[in-house]
Amino acid sequence: MVMAVILLLALALVLGCYCAIHRQKISAIYLKPLLKNTPFEDCYHATPIEQRKRRSIWDIPGPQRIPFLGTKWIFLVFFRRYKMTKLHEVYADLNRQYGDIVLEVMPSNVPIVHLYNREDLDKVLKYPSKYPFRPPTEIIVMYRQSRPDRYASVGIVNEQGPMWHRLRSSLTSSITSPRILQNFLPALNAVCDDFVELLRAKRDPQTQIVANFEELANLMGLEAVCTLMLGRRMGFLSVNTKQPEKISQLAAAVKQLFISQRDSYYGLGLWKYFPTKTYREFARAEDLIYDVISEIIDNELEEHKKSAACEDEDAAGLRSVFLNILELKELDIRDKKSAIIDFIAAGIETLANTLLFVLSSVTGEESAIPRIYEEFREYRDTNILQDALTNATYTKACIQESYRLRPTAFCLARILEEDMELSGYSLNAGTVVLCQNMIACHKDSNFQEAKQFCPERWIDASSGNFTVNVDSASIVVPFGVGRRTCPGKRFVEMEVVLLLAKLVLAFDVSFVKPLETEFEFLLAPKTPLSLRLRDREL
Repeated sequence: MVMAVILLLALALVLGCYCAIHRQKISAIYLKPLLKNTPFEDCYHATPIEQRKRRSIWDIPGPQRIPFLGTKWIFLVFFRRYKMTKLHEVYADLNRQYGDIVLEVMPSNVPIVHLYNREDLDKVLKYPSKYPFRPPTEIIVMYRQSRPDRYASVGIVNEQGPMWHRLRSSLTSSITSPRILQNFLPALNAVCDDFVELLRAKRDPQTQIVANFEELANLMGLEAVCTLMLGRRMGFLSVNTKQPEKISQLAAAVKQLFISQRDSYYGLGLWKYFPTKTYREFARAEDLIYDVISEIIDNELEEHKKSAACEDEDAAGLRSVFLNILELKELDIRDKKSAIIDFIAAGIETLANTLLFVLSSVTGEESAIPRIYEEFREYRDTNILQDALTNATYTKACIQESYRLRPTAFCLARILEEDMELSGYSLNAGTVVLCQNMIACHKDSNFQEAKQFCPERWIDASSGNFTVNVDSASIVVPFGVGRRTCPGKRFVEMEVVLLLAKLVLAFDVSFVKPLETEFEFLLAPKTPLSLRLRDREL
């Protein structure tokens, strides 16, 4: 008898624990059907049923939250399941585990919502805002506010509201102008030609392999962006000239800058309270970038003062971006100078990485290279003109498809400006959301055979012209979208077409090993990279 009572008590205890743990499931399966359609359905609640069913941000599924760590524990050494360098793969895995909306929580208990559903992405990114809000990169804000001698603001990327709009409208009009960019087309042709000659000089004569290709691509990026911003060639691609060590350090500093931003954003945030290794490395990189590019700008200013009296019309056209920014009267000189520095620094690795992603895509598709070659074969020994760029249907389709598969900015951050319902959850204004566009682009529900490289999807079947008016094209946004679109978009698109055409005309290009990607705050190729460049036979 006693044993029976003990067994019953144990059974009741186990049942009670199970009910406590699975109370929502039990309520849904056993209790709710009993109350359905009865006058007593909501007898224990004074609030309306519709309000009671409202799902908030804290109901969104995601990794288990831990006090003082949030969900960041998944990156800690003790529990390491994920690597910070593979964060793009982490977010894809979270999508598979939890669905099209996932909650991440910072150690400060600030929630961040990840969106994967195309309708949600369109709703957020197409929101009609005069001043689209995106979360600032806190480590940049903190550093620049500590250096008022160099920075009057936190920069065009991190400012918000009217101040952002003033900087954006004043500083970017020149580099977004198609007319001004066309003036630079001959100079950019020359940059590409010099890059080809540098590759020839640096490759192994026996194997035809160029080791550390990314280093030469970074030099090309620096030369191209300086040509645009400063209005003249800097000589970074000279075959016979050894570059100063500080120029070699510049590309490494830009890479470190992105890595430090990644670690500051996705780490535990201890750098906010004392100068951690992450903060020190960021500050060193920011200082080096500022010092090196500032010296280039100062030297260019001196050269301009000397040559201004005898400058011809063509030279004046090339210098327009540089001078237009410096001549802005409504902005502090610190904002002008830091904007030029930011444009140059952002363009170095971004342009190089984009080129490598595109090359990886087209060399992996057997029919792609011959078709690109055919579009430009008549320009083997001459400059590529604007008409050729306009008519390069298949080449532009290849680049657009590469953007879809591997954009450098694989997700976009926004701060909601009004209450929104996304995937059935009610999110308040002020919520930080990350739009996972690249992962959405890899879904068959958005693109047929989504993980396959298929440039033809961007070619109109009836006209045969390049088009972006295809289903789900709105989520392919490698340069951002709307008013927050990267101001260098047109420049990068033009330069990448030129580079791809020049390389295909000169070489039979192949990768020694397949390209792998890493997360460095932006998506980047895993380095070092070696490419085999065989001279193309006529």
